[in-house]
Amino acid sequence: MAKALGDTHDIHQTLTKAPTIQTLWVTRFTIGLGIVLCALISLVGTSWDIQWHLFVGRDRTLIPPHLMMLTGITLGGLLALTAVGVETIVVRRKPQLAQYSTQFAGMFYSSLGTYIAGFAALDAAIAFPLDSYWHSLYGIDVALWTPFHVMILMGMGSMPLGATFMLRSAGQLAQIARQRRGEQVSTLFTCVALSLVLSIFTILLSDALTLTNYLDLGLFKINLYPLLAGLLTTFILMAAQTAVRSRWAATTVILVYIVVALIFTTFVPPATSYLVGLEHLQYRRALNAFAFVSILAVRLWPILPILLAPIFDLLINQARSQQWSWRRLHWSSAILGLLTCIPMTVFQLNSALIVANRSGIIGAIAGLLLGLLGTYIGTTLGRQTGENIRQGDASNQVSVPG
Repeated sequence: MAKALGDTHDIHQTLTKAPTIQTLWVTRFTIGLGIVLCALISLVGTSWDIQWHLFVGRDRTLIPPHLMMLTGITLGGLLALTAVGVETIVVRRKPQLAQYSTQFAGMFYSSLGTYIAGFAALDAAIAFPLDSYWHSLYGIDVALWTPFHVMILMGMGSMPLGATFMLRSAGQLAQIARQRRGEQVSTLFTCVALSLVLSIFTILLSDALTLTNYLDLGLFKINLYPLLAGLLTTFILMAAQTAVRSRWAATTVILVYIVVALIFTTFVPPATSYLVGLEHLQYRRALNAFAFVSILAVRLWPILPILLAPIFDLLINQARSQQWSWRRLHWSSAILGLLTCIPMTVFQLNSALIVANRSGIIGAIAGLLLGLLGTYIGTTLGRQTGENIRQGDASNQVSVPG
């Protein structure tokens, strides 16, 4: 009789707890997806801003491309703040759900990714007025490696990284709530979020190819593109495979990467032309065909990650089926990742030859060695990050100090 009463009590607890878990995973998924959308808005605004600066110039701070970037950043920050508020209320009403959240400052509860996305949005928002002040001091520039451009892009890129944690955590909650479809959709958008992280940080790679950013050692020069490209690409692809454990996780990330480039091509050129007419301005020079393409998509967007991703997936699948040691998989991934260290874009297929001529034989070899170092570090960080994303907020194993 006591056993029957105990079973009834357990069933009652499950039934009363399930709707709250349902609310928690839906909230986390919805807001995580919203932050991904905000990151995409900011990314497209950045592409438009690059096009505007290169072809038109900069006439004031609050031009529409900047407003688009700020809109995405601001809305992303507000969504993160909303997530913290909602989940804190839910946990206070159902204290047993604290095990699925990360505590902050002893009083707030939410996904770890929510805090990452919120602080990232704050970082990018603070960088905007500082960047405007920088321009007032040093004038207009089109370089990306200025302090506050880097600060803005780091914040923008970290927003979807936070959303990655949120979406993966939402998938785990959906699994607990026995929502198979919700788990699958959360997994898919985890890859989408990681693709946006790759896309935003890829913007910084283009400046590595400029003459001013070679490491000049006197007898030869070293280009930093292999180091940065190898680190970034292997980090994202390994994080996706580790976090999601899907056969084609890396390929999914790269497919979204291609879609992002298509969005640039579809939106940016007509938006720039329309704004030039609206502002009664004109292009700096005759652009010919470039007036109808996105400069970011065709001249700054690397294409070799597109070739690397499916091969990377095949390598990971082979390693899992044959139970390779982590050491063997690590070095295999790092060596394979060297493919993405070769600079190549749609309109600059000969970028690697240009870099080799500027660097010299010794500089080119040194650059590739740095690229191998980058892929090794990227593979390591990607695996660790992927495991953290996969673990999520389970059992409150991660606690953010106040």
